[in-house]
Amino acid sequence: MKKILFKLLFGLMVIALLPVQVAQACSAFIVGKDLTTDGSMLYGRTEDYPYAPDGGRHNQNFVVVPAKDYKEGDKIEDESNGFTYPHLTHEMKYTATYDAARGDGSNGNFGAHGFNEVGVSMTATVSATPHDKILKADPLVKDGLPEASMIDLVLPRAKTAREGIEIVAKTLDEKGSAEGNIIVVADKNELWYMEILSGHQYVAIKFPQDRYAIFANTYYLGHVDLKDKDNVIASKDVEAVAKKADHYKTDKDGKFHIADSYGPDEYTERNRSRTYAGITLMDPKADVKYDDQHFDLLRKPTDPSKKYSLEDVFAEQRNRFEHLKQYTPDDLVEPGKEVDTNKYKYALGNENVINAHVYQIKKDLPTPFGGVVWLGLAQSRNTPYVPFYGIVNDTYAPFKVRSAKYDPTSWYWAVWHIDQMVMKYPDLFGNSIQEKWKELEKGWIKEQAALDQKYSGLTDDQAKATADEVTSDSLKRAETIFKQIKQVESEMEDKIRTEKGLEADFVYDGYNKANLVAAAEAEKASAKETDKKEETASSQSSTKASDSNSSLTAILGVLALAGFGLAGFYFKKSKKNENEE
Repeated sequence: MKKILFKLLFGLMVIALLPVQVAQACSAFIVGKDLTTDGSMLYGRTEDYPYAPDGGRHNQNFVVVPAKDYKEGDKIEDESNGFTYPHLTHEMKYTATYDAARGDGSNGNFGAHGFNEVGVSMTATVSATPHDKILKADPLVKDGLPEASMIDLVLPRAKTAREGIEIVAKTLDEKGSAEGNIIVVADKNELWYMEILSGHQYVAIKFPQDRYAIFANTYYLGHVDLKDKDNVIASKDVEAVAKKADHYKTDKDGKFHIADSYGPDEYTERNRSRTYAGITLMDPKADVKYDDQHFDLLRKPTDPSKKYSLEDVFAEQRNRFEHLKQYTPDDLVEPGKEVDTNKYKYALGNENVINAHVYQIKKDLPTPFGGVVWLGLAQSRNTPYVPFYGIVNDTYAPFKVRSAKYDPTSWYWAVWHIDQMVMKYPDLFGNSIQEKWKELEKGWIKEQAALDQKYSGLTDDQAKATADEVTSDSLKRAETIFKQIKQVESEMEDKIRTEKGLEADFVYDGYNKANLVAAAEAEKASAKETDKKEETASSQSSTKASDSNSSLTAILGVLALAGFGLAGFYFKKSKKNENEE
């Protein structure tokens, strides 16, 4: 019953808050191999979950999906929007980082990212919103390809990065898109960046290896040579639709500008703040201003000798304006206080991150290995980045726990708990936990480099034969690191009890946009309802329907806040039970 009520509450809240809680909160980066310290391609994304009542608290599972054979007529069926697509007779093994809430008929899988058995990797998606005029000319398709099915569509099928893009393009041509999205697909030879621009329009480019990119929930592609079939894959009507929509924009040279044509007239504040922060962190002397009309996607560092490391991109995903002292992360605003948007900005390493990942693609590793994913579950600001090869055939048990509330055996929930304690008691912990992870990561990076060297000379067949060995080593390392995570968690709890008292709360209850929005909606609805009671009896019949909607909104808002409180209650209860055991 509790589960049913929670699902109902959550579903109602999604409906009530749709205008403000679209999936517009992921951010990503790409660094071409010519700009990295070790010659690898680097790319990654943070996945944010800014939804009431549990913004930033949404369990994730890192798993291996085995190869599987299908019968004729078998289809992918996406529970989030009804999208379907035929399965292949045989589909490949791949890794994925799914929502734990999948499979209940409402959420969808949201595989997020992964490797397949032939070394193709992918992250999906960075959501983006097409311009209103564009949507009138080429509307999104209700049961078209959604983010929730993207990984499960591409990774079982794609033999190369280009083929991954072609699969998406073909699907969009046939079925349309349910959303505006940006995806990245890579193999050991090349990396592709794709913007899904409307219901049926898209442009993808082979990413140049002497560039880097920072992007967050809007479109960035400028002019692209659509005739360059080797390096560009685009829908045939991408220019025509922009013209039909009366929103065809050009650059300073009079050439078709994709982002200006298909994207919003102005960046939203949260997209601007994260893109600007990422660019200026990667290149402090970059020729950009906070209020620039748009930020170019393809960038070169000002210093031609600059090379980027794993530590640099971890720092990008964790960034909380440390290099921009004029700004403060908006998750530090006290509950109920008005937000000064000139000071408080949405950070890359924000409260809503539920999954951070960095893909390191090395050309000299055998194809079946794919490369290395550095996985940081839960909030990037206080998560450790842990390495895994794409060839693994299993993952560690704490990655598979599907509890919707705190569970001491879960990797996600343990890291979430650590982050909560850091944010609740900055006087006790400051940046000490993140610094601890950084120090450990230095060792893991060295260990991983040694393993890369060990496996680099193998043929593909020899590499496949090592899968069990690699998996066993991966499980052992994950177990060791999880014990370290749990030790840190326990030591932090002890410190809080010693310094703040035995009854001290472990859960940070600071600024959360999803919950503040819910509270504001409840307050507005309550005021509206009071006003309506003062209207004359002659308007009662027309008022009833409005009152009903207002009451529902108020109830939903209150339920959202109640849900937030209940989450804290269940967390405390879980911790109490754990301690009693």
